Amino acid sequence: MNKILIFLISLTIGLTAACGSEESTVNNNTAAGNKTGNETAEKKVEEQAEFTGDVKFPYDFPTSPTSAKKGEHVLVPSYNWLVDAMQKGADKTTMIWYAQKMEEPGDEMSQVKFMSEVKKVPNAYIVPIPAGQTAKKDDILLTWWQSGSGMQRAIVTDDADPKAPTVRYLDLDYDNPAKSRDGKTTIGQMDEQIKPDTFVVIKNDFEPGTSVALGTDMKHGQVIRTEGDKIFVVLFAGKTGVFPKSDAKAVPVKPNVKTGDKVKATRYGSFKEGTVSKVDSNIGRVWIKFENASEDEAVAFGDVFAN
Repeated sequence: MNKILIFLISLTIGLTAACGSEESTVNNNTAAGNKTGNETAEKKVEEQAEFTGDVKFPYDFPTSPTSAKKGEHVLVPSYNWLVDAMQKGADKTTMIWYAQKMEEPGDEMSQVKFMSEVKKVPNAYIVPIPAGQTAKKDDILLTWWQSGSGMQRAIVTDDADPKAPTVRYLDLDYDNPAKSRDGKTTIGQMDEQIKPDTFVVIKNDFEPGTSVALGTDMKHGQVIRTEGDKIFVVLFAGKTGVFPKSDAKAVPVKPNVKTGDKVKATRYGSFKEGTVSKVDSNIGRVWIKFENASEDEAVAFGDVFAN
C-alpha cells in the first residue's frame, strides 16, 4: 500500500472508524481519534435507523452464500458507507473494512453485528475470518490492526503460539513515523501478537486480501471477493470496483525476486517499474529503487512481481 493511501486511510480511521476490535492505544494523533471515530460511526448508524430497506450491492456481481459462521469475526465496511454506496454511488464512497461479528449467515445477505446494531449486509462485502486457524512463521495472514483498526495483511514473525501468532503488519507503511503503544517502535516496524480466531492464512491467487494488477494501466486492487469471472476489489484511496477476473493479473503472495531484479511494484495506486535493492523475507518487505525516485522504498510482499 502506498504512502498516500496509508495517509488517507489513517485519516479516515481517526474520523469515522467503526471497528469491532479493541480501541487503539497507539501514541499518535491518528490512533488517538479511534474512540471518537467509533462513537461518530455508531451515531451515523443510529441516524440512518429510518432506513428500513435492504442495502443493495451497487455493482453487477453474482450472489452467493457466505462461508462465515455465526459468532465468527468478519471484515465489513461500516454500515453507513454501504448505505452511501447504494444511495450516493460507489464512486463517491470511500470504504475501509473493519472487524465485526457474524450474527446470522444467509444465501445472498447476512446479518452482521455492528457494535450494538445488527444489520443485513450483501455477502459480497463480507470477508470471512474462520475460527480455529493456526499459522507458522513466514505465513501471510489476513487480519486487522488489533491495536488500531482496519483490515491488514501481516507476516508471521513468531509462531510460538500458532493460534495466536506474533505478526508484522504489511499494509502499514514501513517508514510511517507514528509510534506504537511502547512509545518507541514505529507502527510499520512493530511486532504484535494477535488473538486466536482473528486471522486466516492467505494461500492462493484471488483470495481475499491478495493484490491484482488491473488492465493495461496496471491499477492496484486488493481482492475482497471473487465469483466466477468477476472480482470485487478495493482500489486507490479506498474506492471500490468490480472487474473481469480475466483482466486482472494475480500478484504472488510472496514474490520470487532478488537483489538486482527488475520488478513492478505498487506505487501511488498502480504498479510501477523498479529495481530490487534488498529483500527481507523475515518481515515481508522488498526495497525498490523506482525510476525518478530519490530513495529506495519498502514495498510489502504481495505487492511486487517480477517483470
